[in-house]
Amino acid sequence: MRKYLVLLAALPFLASCENTWDSESREMFVQGCMNSAKDDMTQEAAKKMCDCRLEKAMDKYPRFSDAMEHIMELANDPAMKECQ
Repeated sequence: MRKYLVLLAALPFLASCENTWDSESREMFVQGCMNSAKDDMTQEAAKKMCDCRLEKAMDKYPRFSDAMEHIMELANDPAMKECQ
């Protein structure tokens, strides 16, 4: 019984580490990226680049809210610039 109490006490901390990029968050990120890129490349190239950037953003910030708090740092991240 004690093991279960320890596990229950730890659940809020484990939940805060989970990936919070739901489909709406991912779509919002990609659409924002594509809107920025639409004048510089074809829609197909922009989609490919933005999907790459989404993956890198999700890897760096598993929580969507953290990514949004650090959006300027993310935009200037060299790993993001690798996506072309």
